[in-house]
Amino acid sequence: MRLRSVTKNVKDQNWLAVALDFFIVVTGILIAFQITNWSETRQDRTREQQIVSRLHADFEALGRRTEEKIEYFESSINEIEEFRQLIINYPESADIQQIKVFFETSFNLPSPSGQSDTYAQLVASGDMKLLSNDTLRDELVSHAALTGQFMSGNQSVREWSRPYLTALVRLGALIEEMAMDEAVAMSGSKADLIVGINLYQGVFAGQLSVNKSHQESFAKLIKMLAEESSK
Repeated sequence: MRLRSVTKNVKDQNWLAVALDFFIVVTGILIAFQITNWSETRQDRTREQQIVSRLHADFEALGRRTEEKIEYFESSINEIEEFRQLIINYPESADIQQIKVFFETSFNLPSPSGQSDTYAQLVASGDMKLLSNDTLRDELVSHAALTGQFMSGNQSVREWSRPYLTALVRLGALIEEMAMDEAVAMSGSKADLIVGINLYQGVFAGQLSVNKSHQESFAKLIKMLAEESSK
């Protein structure tokens, strides 16, 4: 319809009408583009808020798990020290029940909390750009790198310490099958057991420090995400 009007005005050499038609067409196109851009911006903002909400839920859950691990490490370090004193003073303090409790509750090295599933999906899909807050994006990347280092370090510690814990592992397996003195005798020397306990105690202290650092990073991200959600 507008094209016919333009054609007619050109034939009639009504240049003012031609200019007016041209202005109307261009203005209509610009308005259409603006509406499209506004709609896309609104959709992106909605998606961003959904992503921020999911990230916040992920990191709150991971942060709680890390708090639980910190509590576990703190209590276990005390139990390891009690166990160490028991072995040092063996056989005078041969408390078989205490030894069994130790192996049931303390002889376990949990891994640091892993990555956020939502963050992993954002990276894989290339949707990190939907997060408009540059500081938040940088913090997410830094936290992911920190988590990767902790996970890798935890695995390295496991592999490095495994040979030194042989006597402890053997004692843990034998204590349920035979008398205390026989289990200790077949596990290795008292010195081997004490070396293993000292090493294990050091590993737990190191992992406690790692998890506390991890928790600080979680707390910072949780605060940033909460602030972003409230905008």
